[in-house]
Amino acid sequence: MEDICKKTTKSFEEMWPVLQTAVDRLINQIEGVDDDSCFTYEDCMSYFTTVYRLCAARQLRVENCELLYAKYKKVFEEYINSTVLPSLQGKKVELMLTELLRRWSNYKIMTMWLSRFFHYLERHFIFRWQLPSLEETSFLSFYDLVHDKINKQVGDAILAMIDQEQAGEKIDRALVNNTLAMYSEIGDVLRIDNENHFIGRMIKEHAAFYNDEAPNWIASSSLRDITPKEEKLHDIQTPSSKKIRLVSSDGDVFEVDYGVALMSKTIEDVIKSNPAGGSDSIPVFMSSNILAKVIEYCKKHTEASNPNYKEDMSGVDIKDWDSKFVEVGHQTLLDLVLCADYLNIKSLLDLTCATVADMMRGKSPNEIRKMFSLEAN
Repeated sequence: MEDICKKTTKSFEEMWPVLQTAVDRLINQIEGVDDDSCFTYEDCMSYFTTVYRLCAARQLRVENCELLYAKYKKVFEEYINSTVLPSLQGKKVELMLTELLRRWSNYKIMTMWLSRFFHYLERHFIFRWQLPSLEETSFLSFYDLVHDKINKQVGDAILAMIDQEQAGEKIDRALVNNTLAMYSEIGDVLRIDNENHFIGRMIKEHAAFYNDEAPNWIASSSLRDITPKEEKLHDIQTPSSKKIRLVSSDGDVFEVDYGVALMSKTIEDVIKSNPAGGSDSIPVFMSSNILAKVIEYCKKHTEASNPNYKEDMSGVDIKDWDSKFVEVGHQTLLDLVLCADYLNIKSLLDLTCATVADMMRGKSPNEIRKMFSLEAN
């Protein structure tokens, strides 16, 4: 495993195939082509780290981020055009709505996984340039390419089913409600009022009967939450007593409590992905020395966050402890900054960045370059 603190010489074209492999595997999974190809912790960290390396590359940072963002969007567009739309062609009424909901469920699973792999892009590039989030980008593609093509057919199918019920026939109300819920879900993310659009059509075309009934179709749905089990990963609770093994780029294994590991939002995302690989080992692409320092920090701050922790009993004030912690060499400090950013440990990133800023204060650019052994460019 390559240390993330070391610069990579690989280009975007050389690194993208790793992410394309992730996309291909994911599509095969949701399409049922390869049910056994589940993502492991190592897979998740490898894909996330590939995105991180591309986004963190010094002189190509913005260019790589732009390419990644465009590729992310293109992945969904290609999937919709090659798989989603063809599957809906020729289907009528209930069959079309059933297939649409199945495709939407798969699409959300695809969005969930890829947004985890590409999450570093969202934390910095998307936030800085105020671009649509990864979820919004995915939903926009679905809305633009699927909604615009079949919106009329979907509306006609729903109204036809409601007409059938009005005529005394039994219909699948759950199918109608879940379809409306799908449009509502897209509207919630994109701030588009699809739900009221459907209600408006129902009232306009069937004013006498639906003036009171139409809003109840949404409100009465007991199946409004159609989120599949795979997407509710944020609801999974990890046991605080369980241990997890973090593996450095040198191959050394560090066994830590879950609570300590979860100080890293990156690791938390990987754990919540709950891949079926079954291993409790997570590769962390940094040297053993730096990983040991990061774990030391996380252990101390996990301990200090415990309600039963008392500074007078430990004899150490946490702020004093932090000050001692960052009394390290310049290169080690810079590595800690990179690793805190990579692992998304905000308090450690704030601490190390503030320390670097204090060291730079009042110094010339040349002095700063010399201090941190930085290249002139």
